[in-house]
Amino acid sequence: MRNKRGFTLAELMIVLTILGVVAAILTPLAFNAAPDENKLKFKKAYYTLQRTTDAVMNSDSYPEGDMSKATNPAKTFCYAFSDMLNTMYDNCEGTQALQVNSGSAFTYDPSNSTTSLDTLDSYCTAGLVSDPITGGANNLPKFITQDGIFWWGFDYDFDAVGTKVNNIRVDYSVICVDVDGEGGENAFAFGVRNDGKVIVGNRARTWLKEGANSVIHTEDE
Repeated sequence: MRNKRGFTLAELMIVLTILGVVAAILTPLAFNAAPDENKLKFKKAYYTLQRTTDAVMNSDSYPEGDMSKATNPAKTFCYAFSDMLNTMYDNCEGTQALQVNSGSAFTYDPSNSTTSLDTLDSYCTAGLVSDPITGGANNLPKFITQDGIFWWGFDYDFDAVGTKVNNIRVDYSVICVDVDGEGGENAFAFGVRNDGKVIVGNRARTWLKEGANSVIHTEDE
């Protein structure tokens, strides 16, 4: 009969030590590899904005392909936009507008894009909606999608200024997107032009470029 030999205590301790070292190495890597929920929701919101704006532009709301041609253009856009999404709350009847450029639409300056897009970001920081359902500190047009993302702004009527640079209109309605509701993440700013062109603030540009192979373009690039 051949003697059967099990693990000795020393061998078992060595195996456990090796497993502990491997776990210590792999655990941080696993956490780092896990996707950031806010970043996933942000990118989802960005592409949702792009797709839905295109759909709105091709809808009966804007038969001429110009959002400034509709009656109450900004309110129409808010309703048309929210109707295409799964919203759990909307109030496009808000009577207050973001205070952009002293009462005019946001103007994007291609010659100084960094400063201009930082300014775009500032409108969504200053116009924070802490509780969109009850109105918070203001009564901006707003809605909340089923994924918990807050959308607000939709200010002005896409033609408040009509400024042109190199024969291109550079005035935009501002839309703010907060991916974690009342969490700690600041809102992201987007500008939508009367023809559906979307630009992003510098903070959103930074998030979009992280891990991306493509470059986020604006009119000056």
